[in-house]
Amino acid sequence: MIRILLVRHGETEWNKDHRLQGHSDISLAESGVQQARITGGFVRAQNPQQGYVSNLVRTQQTFAEFGLDRAPQVVPDLAEQNLGEWEGWYGLDVRTQFPEDFEGWRAGTHTPASGESHQHLLTRMKRAFFDIVRATAQSRPTESVDLSFRLRTAVVVSHGAALRVLLEGLRLIDRHQFIPLTPASVTMIDIPLHRGTISSTLPHSGLDEEDDAAVEARHIAGLSDEQITDRCRLRLINLSPELLNPAAADSVAIR
Repeated sequence: MIRILLVRHGETEWNKDHRLQGHSDISLAESGVQQARITGGFVRAQNPQQGYVSNLVRTQQTFAEFGLDRAPQVVPDLAEQNLGEWEGWYGLDVRTQFPEDFEGWRAGTHTPASGESHQHLLTRMKRAFFDIVRATAQSRPTESVDLSFRLRTAVVVSHGAALRVLLEGLRLIDRHQFIPLTPASVTMIDIPLHRGTISSTLPHSGLDEEDDAAVEARHIAGLSDEQITDRCRLRLINLSPELLNPAAADSVAIR
């Protein structure tokens, strides 16, 4: 089985000021560094054998704080939505001055001037995700901390709007009921090889045991985009640093 850890980057000063970042290359704030370190403990426990980041520095800085013994692969398709002329604006100012455009953008029907459409963002995020799933199929299975069999695991650091659009495109969330991902939060997607129920009370969690790892890898890599989408299971969503380490939420480092 494949497990993909989707992590939103840690907090930046623009996040703290509620400014729209998009493709603007903003570094982590000190609070974001601390958030990434806390999330890193959870990520390391999952034994990811592959890592991926966008071409924006805040994702790369977040990954660096995970303490993994491997360098990530930079995937430009994982970047945040290009917000064109809105980048650098305070969100409240955009919402006040252009209320219909802002609501249309949140609904996926409006593209800011010189920006990127919802459909283009969805297309590239799904392309990156499917490529990562197939690449993860070739990685070494490692022990799981919560299941009774080994998994092939990768960690992906991307951005809030980009991950929201991806999760919606994978049919895992309803945009109208979705709570935005918090900085450095983890969302976990499991991709089993069948559509059956995963149960902690059954041997191998109710999944068929595959003795030949190479055969399993070829099977996963051969799945179509639609088959991968159909098999995606949302195991957890928006596991924030504040939940992983509540004591840190009381410090000035976590806001």
